[in-house]
Amino acid sequence: MGMKQTVLIADDDPGVAAIVARALEPTGCEVLKAANGTEALSAANRARPDLVLLDVRMPGLSGWGVLARLRGAPATRMTPVMMLTGCGETHDKIEGFGLGADDYVTKPFSMDELRARVHTLLRRHREALAVHPLTRLPGSPSIQSDVESRIAARLPFALIHADIDRFKAFNDAYGFARGDAAIWTAGEVLIQALADSGDPEAFLGHVGGDDFVMVCSEARAESLAALAAAAFDKAVPGLHDPEDAARGCMESKDRRGEVRRSPLLSLTLAGTTTKRRRLDSYAKAVSLADEVKRWLKAKREAGPSAWAFDRRTDTPEEAAA
Repeated sequence: MGMKQTVLIADDDPGVAAIVARALEPTGCEVLKAANGTEALSAANRARPDLVLLDVRMPGLSGWGVLARLRGAPATRMTPVMMLTGCGETHDKIEGFGLGADDYVTKPFSMDELRARVHTLLRRHREALAVHPLTRLPGSPSIQSDVESRIAARLPFALIHADIDRFKAFNDAYGFARGDAAIWTAGEVLIQALADSGDPEAFLGHVGGDDFVMVCSEARAESLAALAAAAFDKAVPGLHDPEDAARGCMESKDRRGEVRRSPLLSLTLAGTTTKRRRLDSYAKAVSLADEVKRWLKAKREAGPSAWAFDRRTDTPEEAAA
């Protein structure tokens, strides 16, 4: 990835945490520490670590509780978790794997073995998910896998394509660093919208650039899109210079030095659901959402964020296929 990877160690024994940190020094990872479950959750949500080493027996919120919450949150659902604990019984390991643990190391442990397991888990996770280095969200392979698993299980679902309107003009006006900040903000807005939607199976992926894909239950799709649109509009003024936000447009100079004006950023969310269409392939779902997105963008050149869903139904030939 070309970026320093971050490992969060959650253990109420400072001695163990220090030993683990020393064991990971040769890996070049940045190590964060948490002394209890509450601190671990806060650090995981704030820092988005590439790996969490999680002790089971911690005061207050146990390691099992932390693991369950990590797996239930869109922002940390795909984060690898290695259980690092003195519980070596088979039933404890089975419980951990059942909750979504990726690996299990029992104390006392070999430092060489721990380093090797950490290295392998980080590499496999990075290769499997191809996470976006800016947002730490899963990429296209994971999005496709999530959609195809719902299709295989014959579950009703919605696919929503979200992208930032006038993003190129924003980059021209403010530079790429500010552009990255806008992308990161969009990702955070979508993460929070998913959390607020109440859909425990919702999924969020970052295709690349300013494009995101949300997959959620059919019933919550429209409320999720509305939540995301409203939240992004609330964040938009803070992304722009104050004077641009005040006048409702941003200014930049083209190659000839002429001033160009463009409306402020907004978000377009376009989706399709199994309620009206037979979404029997990932490609079809993506294609239909893209058609809605192009239609919606053609209708509006400025204004607040907007969302729309495919209201068409399959032709008799498509329905019978």
